[in-house]
Amino acid sequence: MRFKAAIVATAFLAASCGGDSGGSVLEEAEQHADATCGCSDFDCTTEHIAWFNRVSISEEDRLDELSDADRAAYLEHSLRAADCQDELR
Repeated sequence: MRFKAAIVATAFLAASCGGDSGGSVLEEAEQHADATCGCSDFDCTTEHIAWFNRVSISEEDRLDELSDADRAAYLEHSLRAADCQDELR
């Protein structure tokens, strides 16, 4: 019985963690944009902008899974972060 419960729990965790990658990448994008805009100096922004660059260039499969609306939301977060970084140049 414990074995069956472990399988059910594992399946539930896999579904809840991996089932909504779009939501996850959008949440991360919003967090990085917020963090970038919360920076008081340019150096603070670089790790957050690097995240956008990495996702856009080498993890583009995460973006390919997004709907058009979610892709637009990701782009908005990216542009907001870039604008905040530019203000600190």
